[in-house]
Amino acid sequence: MKRAFHLLSLLLTIIVLHISFHATSYACQQATTKTNKKLLKTTIADAREDYYDLKYTKLSIAMNNTNTNIAGSVDYNAVVSNALMNEYVFELMSTLQIDSIFVNNQLCTYTRNGNVVSVPLSSALTAGTFFTTKIVYHGAPTSGTGFFSAGINTIASPSWGNKVTYTMSASYHGFEWFPCKQSLKDKIDSSSVWIIVPDTLKAGSNGLLNKVTSLPNNLKRYEWSTKYPIDYYLISASVANYVDYSYYMHFDNSTDSMLIQNYVYNNPATLPNFKAVIDSTGLMINQLSNLFGRYPFSQEKYGHCMAPLSGGMEHQTMTTLGFFSGTLVVHELGHQWFGDYVTCDNWGDIWLNEGFASYVEQLFVNKFYTPAIAFNYRTAVHNRVMQQAGGTVFCNDTTDENRIYDSRLTYDKGAAVLHMLRYLAPKDSLFFAGIKNYLSAHAFSTATTGDLKAALSTAYQKNLDTFFNQWVYGEGYPTYSAEWNQQINGSNYDFVIKLNQTTSMPSSVAAFNLPLPVLLRSPQGDTLLYLPFNTATATYNWPTNTFTKTISSVEIDPSNWIVNKTGPIIKNTALAISNLVNQTLQIVPNPTKDFWQISHVSVGTQLQLTDLNGKLLWNEIATSEEIQIPAKNLVPGMYVLTVRDANASQQSIQIVKE
Repeated sequence: MKRAFHLLSLLLTIIVLHISFHATSYACQQATTKTNKKLLKTTIADAREDYYDLKYTKLSIAMNNTNTNIAGSVDYNAVVSNALMNEYVFELMSTLQIDSIFVNNQLCTYTRNGNVVSVPLSSALTAGTFFTTKIVYHGAPTSGTGFFSAGINTIASPSWGNKVTYTMSASYHGFEWFPCKQSLKDKIDSSSVWIIVPDTLKAGSNGLLNKVTSLPNNLKRYEWSTKYPIDYYLISASVANYVDYSYYMHFDNSTDSMLIQNYVYNNPATLPNFKAVIDSTGLMINQLSNLFGRYPFSQEKYGHCMAPLSGGMEHQTMTTLGFFSGTLVVHELGHQWFGDYVTCDNWGDIWLNEGFASYVEQLFVNKFYTPAIAFNYRTAVHNRVMQQAGGTVFCNDTTDENRIYDSRLTYDKGAAVLHMLRYLAPKDSLFFAGIKNYLSAHAFSTATTGDLKAALSTAYQKNLDTFFNQWVYGEGYPTYSAEWNQQINGSNYDFVIKLNQTTSMPSSVAAFNLPLPVLLRSPQGDTLLYLPFNTATATYNWPTNTFTKTISSVEIDPSNWIVNKTGPIIKNTALAISNLVNQTLQIVPNPTKDFWQISHVSVGTQLQLTDLNGKLLWNEIATSEEIQIPAKNLVPGMYVLTVRDANASQQSIQIVKE
């Protein structure tokens, strides 16, 4: 889901790709972050709803585009999952009228307690028992105004004038338009949505349109169905005077094609205005399929239904969308992997949906635009994160939908966390391999933050607990500053740098533990260092055999991998270059595949090998002038060799495993 209220001045068009690109900002209410306690809300209203597992649902409803009147029935097939089930319990807004309820084709009595409906069973059902239900209902719910206001809305587009009735169930609003069980964990194995509308209208929904049936009284029934598992809040219906603009896209290295179906306002100016972006949707699907695996619902379709939204909602296989822009379309498309295919296990983990979809925007911009534009896009995201000092990516208050969908924390900081996780990958391909493993392990199911951490930890062969504790569950960001000095004596180029960090929320994270990219500018060629840094201050010395160039300036995090502010970076000629090991070490080969051979080592010297997070991997005191450091089982990437002699002098040297 994405709420975008303002189009910034950046508007670019790629003629060949026909992709329009709008940098968007969010207008989510910024709720005060609650750090003293967690306010958690379960999605189900009654624990007895978890006594059964949903297998199939069929919605048969009548709607129009002039009001929210809805009438029809909902059928469920389910299996008892509790040891014993005496009542069938579901949710339906109290203002919607129930005409009848059937369980296993038997008419039943029921009681209502607010929005919870309880149906006593004539005999208790035991675990594993299959049963069916039908709820016949009708009513006219009050229309909402868009996101988080009502499950069903009838609104005229302020831009195009077309009137639409559409559903919006996220996060807790499904029961406001159809009888349901609002459980994220209980995905419905398959579903059908049949919508009866006046024959001047069209009705869009999930999956494939199997048939349009003409009915008496100038009505038509649009019969949609999907064979893929679907969460309650992703079931949708949109009704308006639409035109169907559809085409087929093709996947790379395959003869397979897939339908892209779009219900666009029947306004002569609407489709021409958005056609270029709509035509580019296939390119986006192909790009994300190459990154994350084949589009998860490729046997059906992807598409859009227009509705008067200030953004979009990722209804499975058919996003409800207010307008078409490159980053908005690709954001909602990204949700088909992150949110629909794999859904957050609870609303506290909503960043797994929205952070990924927001990061997909950056991947899209990086693919189809220049590196400079991608850098500026990422910088804008990081700057929004740092507009306030605190707040966690993990949502600690799931009672407040404005906090669940907080643009700064859930969307922007979530995306920034993913970019930093990519930075931590020993090599870039392992980030995407880890994400693919995360997706495949939780396909058509739900996942937690811990599941993502486990997948990437396995891919990286690295413990990521500290990172997640600081960046997902902790608050704040660092500000880095530095002093540096270089002494040039003939052919000797000694170099020293002193790093400092403060944090915006020291009560949460006193010092962030990340390898810090430091770029040394030189007329003889730049050098990029990755310095392990997990304290308030640290000093790094390099002996004469490491640098043979004059340093003109220093930059911290030049590619903007890390959410951070930069303080003063100054050359301080008073900064002493001391405590250097008085040894001329030779390290070959570097990079290596199997081992590093260290020569000219003084007996008694301590050598330690750490990764860029500071984790100790190897430790030895020299008993001869030559030592081998094993590398065969290490993950490819950068490592730090720290050398301490008998006088406690030390130096750090970067070495590389291929």
